[in-house]
Amino acid sequence: MKKKIIFTSGGTGGHIFPAINLMKHFSLKGHKVILVTDIKGNNFMKKYSEFQSYVIKAQTITNKSFFKKILSFLLVIYSIFQSIIIIRKEKPDLVFGFGGYASFPISAASKFFKLPLAIYENNIILGRANKFLLATAKTVFVAKKILINFPEKYKNKVCEVGSVLSKEIINYSENITNKKEKKISILVLGGSQGAKIFGEIVPKVINKIKTKGYEIEIFQQCIAEQKNSIIEFYNKNNIKNYIFNFDKQVLKLISSSDLAITRCGASTTAELNHTLTPFIAVPLKNSTDNHQLLNAKYYKDMGCCLILEEENFTEENLFNLIIENIEDKNKLENIRKNMKKNYYKNVYGDIENQIKKII
Repeated sequence: MKKKIIFTSGGTGGHIFPAINLMKHFSLKGHKVILVTDIKGNNFMKKYSEFQSYVIKAQTITNKSFFKKILSFLLVIYSIFQSIIIIRKEKPDLVFGFGGYASFPISAASKFFKLPLAIYENNIILGRANKFLLATAKTVFVAKKILINFPEKYKNKVCEVGSVLSKEIINYSENITNKKEKKISILVLGGSQGAKIFGEIVPKVINKIKTKGYEIEIFQQCIAEQKNSIIEFYNKNNIKNYIFNFDKQVLKLISSSDLAITRCGASTTAELNHTLTPFIAVPLKNSTDNHQLLNAKYYKDMGCCLILEEENFTEENLFNLIIENIEDKNKLENIRKNMKKNYYKNVYGDIENQIKKII
């Protein structure tokens, strides 16, 4: 029997992309899917016009002055009332939350209608919105079972499924071959908004590597205001480059790369791991609850990445780390071997089977 599912997510890439991936899966199975998110998340939906979406106003109440916390709390109450109206109108069979403060109102509102709630956590540390919803949720899907702040009394709800990556990336990993081109290709990923510090440091490092006699090409994500100057720098120094703000064909870039330099969002690091692409992890130092550093350490502890923390992200340190690993090919090959032990292939099937038990 076909069901109607409301998916809800915050607007950052680590929340919205897993939600969209799963929406596409359930839609292909014949279910009716709807997304509830904030303005930022809804901008991603322009590429998926076949899906209905609602925009609610919600803000985090953490790390704010007392007065702003009160205003944010009132906005959350208002958005819960918005969510009640949406649920009454749509009459869903399930609410599925993917974290982020915009996912909290409609997830919380599901309780008033005695609707089953499933939530998904992509990070090593449980997100704040999801933590508030543990008591209400029927099932807590997690990408990785190591959840640092997860209350013991709710661990019976946990279902470890892996990262909800695009099917294109999951299927690609099954037939992956090692990258053996003569040139060195480096991919730079700064998260959904790019990373300014990468634009300042990486081009100089790439040029230094070239002057050592290496044939090198660079695929680099950057913020919009840096794009022209970075392109000009690479062209001036005769370095083959592709510079972008956002590219939905990220698999093509990953599969062409020998090494990545990246922020440590859960989805990005999982994509690199799943495609056996060694990466230098540069965690965002002010990420919520330091989740990016925890994500990076998870992969480093299994020998799947290298870490260069932001305070040590200098031209000299990055140059030395890259040279050390491209001069000794065994180091990158060992990382790829470790990555092969650490990915899931049946994430969609596992989630779907568990959802069938709920609705």
